[in-house]
Amino acid sequence: MFAGLVLADGHDLYADGGAILRRRAGETRDPGPEDFAVLAEELRAALDVLPDRDDAGRPYVDLRKYLDDGDPRELAAYIRETVRAVRIAAQRWRPRVERRDRPAPLTATERQRVSRDRRRAAEVESSRAWLVIWREEAEPGERITAPDLYGQAAADVAGWVADYEADPEAWAEDAEDGDYPANPAVPGPRTFYRVADAALGGRRTGTRNVRYYLAPAVAAELYDLADEMHAARERLRAA
Repeated sequence: MFAGLVLADGHDLYADGGAILRRRAGETRDPGPEDFAVLAEELRAALDVLPDRDDAGRPYVDLRKYLDDGDPRELAAYIRETVRAVRIAAQRWRPRVERRDRPAPLTATERQRVSRDRRRAAEVESSRAWLVIWREEAEPGERITAPDLYGQAAADVAGWVADYEADPEAWAEDAEDGDYPANPAVPGPRTFYRVADAALGGRRTGTRNVRYYLAPAVAAELYDLADEMHAARERLRAA
């Protein structure tokens, strides 16, 4: 089609829905939409300079005559329809899809490391949550051996794990308040003691080298204890 060759001269030409897209040949940018009126003007200008040809066939001669003698409005409508026909015949535009490199699959060693790290994080979170509850329930200054504290924690967290496995959705609702870990896991002794040392001020050594923890007093309890001591002194003075 002559019109298609004219409008594509020096350009890559595509159709996208109701639009004609063009870009200069050789460019790599995405083509942009062209105004139909601009394309119609380009086509009319190319038709106006068609040369006289002695060997021209009937369609060529009729077109030249129509350009010279035809009704201007009908001619303009004809050229617009020709541009639309170019759009229909043009190659469809397919946007480029950027290729994304997929990450290489993890090796068996890497998968084990990721699993270990997740497990360790779950044990730390479970230890912290359990110790918060224990501190709230323990009497300030209460002494407990390190093995006994760990034994209580391991037993309670094992119960958490059982509840989580029995009904994950119900457990998730309880964990939203922050009192319980999202993914409970029974901690190993080393992990638990490391968290307990940070939370309770470290283990102490008693008789026969028994390691133990002291339940710390919170600020409010210290104030209450100070008030009691002050009241006791006042009673002694009054006596």
